[in-house]
Amino acid sequence: MNHIFFDTSALIAVGNKRDSFHYQACAINDELSRSNVTFITTNAILLEFGNAFSTIHLKPFAIKLINAIMQSKRWKSIEIDQNIMNRGIELFSQMIDKEWGLVDCCSMVVAKDMSIRNIFSTDHHFEQAGFDILLKNPKN
Repeated sequence: MNHIFFDTSALIAVGNKRDSFHYQACAINDELSRSNVTFITTNAILLEFGNAFSTIHLKPFAIKLINAIMQSKRWKSIEIDQNIMNRGIELFSQMIDKEWGLVDCCSMVVAKDMSIRNIFSTDHHFEQAGFDILLKNPKN
């Protein structure tokens, strides 16, 4: 089965009309939703998304989307357990010359474990790690 890893930046772009990637993210999301892919994310990404959408006007959308993700058969939220956390911390520690966040490092571990190449994200750190990102600034 084809899997796409859904990062925080893509969730934010889909949900926030003021995000510079909003329209591009919605178009990609619609295209992926019509295809036979399974969306993979982590509980850490859902936490980041919930934090980013904690303002009163964005929170209802966050609640709706998080609940939809948790209930959908097309979505799988991977729990960042102690094993993934330890491996993420190890990667985080090894990449001292990169500005990779700990959640990104855990996401990279999950994506590699599941042989996922395509990351629905704007984050170039995934490209640095050898993944393909789906949201790119058209000006670059």
